[in-house]
Amino acid sequence: MMTRIWYPQLDIYHAIRRIAALLYFWEKKTAPLERLYIFDFYFANPPLLHNVHMPADVRETFKELVIQKPEKTFLTYPTPSILFHKMESIQKKAVQAMVAKNLLSSEALHKGKASLSSLGEEFVESRVVGRLSEKDAKLIEFLARSFSQVAEGDSVDLRKRTGLRRMV
Repeated sequence: MMTRIWYPQLDIYHAIRRIAALLYFWEKKTAPLERLYIFDFYFANPPLLHNVHMPADVRETFKELVIQKPEKTFLTYPTPSILFHKMESIQKKAVQAMVAKNLLSSEALHKGKASLSSLGEEFVESRVVGRLSEKDAKLIEFLARSFSQVAEGDSVDLRKRTGLRRMV
């Protein structure tokens, strides 16, 4: 008998759920793709947020989430940059699938941004938001509201703070 380990970071359906939830809670309702991918990375791998350089007020809000440090978790994480690179194809396929299903605005995507369509909003409200655990809901709220202020509008600074880099 062969067993397989499921990694939610590498599951397209899980990526669709994460991205949809992030966009739903995003304050401006439109997110630059690069930032969205970085935030999705941390939604899928919250212990790795401990390695990010954050302003003191954002760090305090993060501490309230009581997320274990990577070395204290069951999993052994590869370096964030390697895992981020490995997630790239899954994230891009998730975004493409969401556009194909009319959950994302194709107009915003042509501008390098992601935004839920009206159908996407309805989908997230009916199928995603109510099924989030309390811990996931708090993490999304932190990412979309507090963490989104880190290097707001400056992708270079965000990449320096996170150590994640990818061409979109």
